[in-house]
Amino acid sequence: MKRVVECFIFGVALLVGCTEKGNDAAGATSETTNGIAIVAFDGAHMPIPQARVTLYQRSGAVPVESPSEDVNIQEQSQFLPSHVSALETATADDSGMVQFGTELDQCQNARCYVEGIAGEDSSLMVWTKLDAVDSTADEIELLPSVTLTVRTGAAASDSIVSRSVVMLDATPYWAKNDGSEFVFSHVPAGLYTLLADDQPVAAVSLDAGTSVDTLVRFQELTREYVFEDFDDGDSLNNLAKTYKNFGWYYMPHKGATFESPDSAGGFAGALVDDGAGGKYLSLKYAIQDTAYVMLGTHLGLDSGYYDLSALSAVRLKVRGDCDFAVALEHYRQIENNNYNKALWMGTANDEWTDLVLHPGKEVLDSENYQVSWGEISNEIGIFSIFIYNGTRLEIDEIVFEGIQIID
Repeated sequence: MKRVVECFIFGVALLVGCTEKGNDAAGATSETTNGIAIVAFDGAHMPIPQARVTLYQRSGAVPVESPSEDVNIQEQSQFLPSHVSALETATADDSGMVQFGTELDQCQNARCYVEGIAGEDSSLMVWTKLDAVDSTADEIELLPSVTLTVRTGAAASDSIVSRSVVMLDATPYWAKNDGSEFVFSHVPAGLYTLLADDQPVAAVSLDAGTSVDTLVRFQELTREYVFEDFDDGDSLNNLAKTYKNFGWYYMPHKGATFESPDSAGGFAGALVDDGAGGKYLSLKYAIQDTAYVMLGTHLGLDSGYYDLSALSAVRLKVRGDCDFAVALEHYRQIENNNYNKALWMGTANDEWTDLVLHPGKEVLDSENYQVSWGEISNEIGIFSIFIYNGTRLEIDEIVFEGIQIID
């Protein structure tokens, strides 16, 4: 079951045009006599002195503006990548105004874009079509910039990934690979078409001030193992289809209690049908003070372990009202049912969220047996979730990214 739309490279792609400014943001009353004038404002409609404003012109074909989701890639063959080149750059005066020498006629038919950048480390940005159609100044609103990480799920050594460049169509923003990922440190909010080596691959929607982490699949290169999606309705993780294991268990600690699963329905009783043919796990519980509950499963039998050193991320969908930790644990017990573990923290809220946990960003605490991923990654025996507060946690689609087959 899917609640977050994911994107497919060289497969079905959702194509959109770049962000347009609403009519209510256009047309300041300041008149100009020559060229093109721009006024830069912030979110509170206050002028931004010293904003760096650049006028760009588009070259190449115009992309499909708003195709329906059921248009296939062959029907989108009229799409060609569109590139931009800078015409002029100017710095805003105390009123936020910049004046360009470029004639307005050169930017008819939506062939020009405006970029605005302000603040330390490009903290405020905008990218929008030029709306000016007469002698009045065009207004642009600079909002908090976005960090965009594009993950491929492929091995960093794959030659196609290592040679690729990913960019936002009809913009100057591009990124080279960082391992198997492409990171845009600062880009403006908006709706963009994502290109990989000039091929349209996906649409991305970027809200101001956010950090967006999204997976786009490189056909035949993306590697992922769906460890559990709960759709089969049993208490065994998907690895049990190939290698025998004991399935899922759930345990309260220090006075905590479970409402779901309960003693009558067991684990299967906590699986909820989402109405679209899929299921998810719904945990409900009561926690006080230092109590906690946990969900876990062995990847194999008690002495079994698996080499997950190629893991690039653990991905799972969550919804709830709690803080929790996800752990991949070593197979060998140290003492009192404790195992060395790589552990990541997460938070669930009322909306389904695609949580992405990266090796190298685990929380280290040797007193609580929390170690670096590299110390145990080739001998993983247990997957665990520890829940510390709240009343519920819903889980779906636990995926090991960067791994295709587990041996």
